[in-house]
This record gives sequence, C-alpha cells and structure tokens, in this order.
Amino acid sequence: MRRRQLTLMTLLIGMLGLVLMLTGAQAQDDEHYLGYRQKVMKSIGASMGGIGDILKHKLPFAGHIETHASDISRMSTLIKDAFEKEITEGRTDAKPEVWQDWDKFAAGAETLQEESAKLADIASAGDMAAIGAQVKNLGKACGDCHKPFRKPKEERFKR
Repeated sequence: MRRRQLTLMTLLIGMLGLVLMLTGAQAQDDEHYLGYRQKVMKSIGASMGGIGDILKHKLPFAGHIETHASDISRMSTLIKDAFEKEITEGRTDAKPEVWQDWDKFAAGAETLQEESAKLADIASAGDMAAIGAQVKNLGKACGDCHKPFRKPKEERFKR
C-alpha cells in the first residue's frame, strides 16, 4: 500500500513539474516572439529615422536613402507574421486591438508595404522632392497603424 502511495505521489509531483515547466516555456516562447517582433519594428524605425536625418539635416548621404527605403520595404513584409501570435502582456507596446481587429491591422500592414515599395522605387530615381513627398505618405501609413494599435507613449514599456 505504501509503495502504491509513493508511486502515486511521484506521478503527481512529476505532472506538477511538467505543468510548471510548460508554463515557464510558454512565457519564454512569448518573450522570443516579442523580441523578434520588436526587432522587425525597430529596423523599420531605424531606417525611417535614417531617411529623416538625411532629408532634415541635408546630410551628404542621399544615395543611402534607396538602401533605407529598400530595407523598410522588405521588413514591412514581415509585420503580419511577427504579430500573428497574440501577446498582450509583458514587455509589449501592442494593444489588444491588434488581434481584436486583425483585418484592420493587416490592412494597415499592407498599406505600409505598398507605401514603402513606392518609396523604394522613387528613391532609386534620386528625386529628392518626390522622395520627401513619399516619406510623408509612408509616415502617415505608420501613424495610421500606430495610433489604434500601439500603446500611448506613457504606457509603453522602457527598453
């Protein structure tokens, strides 16, 4: 009888350990997804910032705009996949509305892809006035998604 109780107790402890391990693994999995998602978005932001610096401060790197624009265009194709896993807790700036209104979010990501592809095309021609106008269109596409789907500045986590 005692041996049977020990076996049952060992089984229960093992099951509890497995549950705790899986819960911890889920949290780690979410952190990895968040980290990837944030890197995709930071990459886009860094390239937008680079273009902005070149245009605003008239830096002698006009030839770099095409590379930044191409990077934004390529990275924008990753947004929907990077946000497919619903993670609203922890170190995320994404609002739950991303998944509550997925179609609108996905449409915003597609608009960003379209506008960034246009910028990449325009940048290859080197027309600074046209580049500036398209950067504004691209910035609007970013903002149109950030406003409904990203937490306000005061609620964002500090990296």
